[in-house]
Amino acid sequence: MKFYNALQMDPSILKGKIAACSTRQEKTYYWTAIAVRSALIVAFAIVFISVLSGVFGADNTPLAVALFCMMLGIRFVNFQYHIGDSLITLAAVLAILVFVPSIAAVLPPVFLIPLHFAAFFAVLFMTTQRPEMGNGGLYSFAYIYLTGNPVAGEALV
Repeated sequence: MKFYNALQMDPSILKGKIAACSTRQEKTYYWTAIAVRSALIVAFAIVFISVLSGVFGADNTPLAVALFCMMLGIRFVNFQYHIGDSLITLAAVLAILVFVPSIAAVLPPVFLIPLHFAAFFAVLFMTTQRPEMGNGGLYSFAYIYLTGNPVAGEALV
């Protein structure tokens, strides 16, 4: 197996391969793959979040963090079933993640519970009904994180 292919594997698969190895050299090979994979992900996170924060301003850093987390999950999404439906659903989820926290920041408190219930339910419904869309828990985290760190006004534009 090429080292690049080992980098593309899920960590649980790599750990399974380590457990199945019979030689120390094979175990070292897969442990190195796990370490390099982790370092590359962290390096990419730093670059991605820094560039987006630099381009769109420091106020948008929470959205950059949420987008990075989603990118990690989207990488394994199989869009072969209906790419048009997938893209529309992903656009709807992203619209909820971008606009609802900003709307919630300016609404009177009486409307917050229904708004968050509807938005959170919609995100969960769209992302967990079709596991192909990725990890519903990740999108839930992004919603809660962005609700706690809303972007509004000129920074949102």
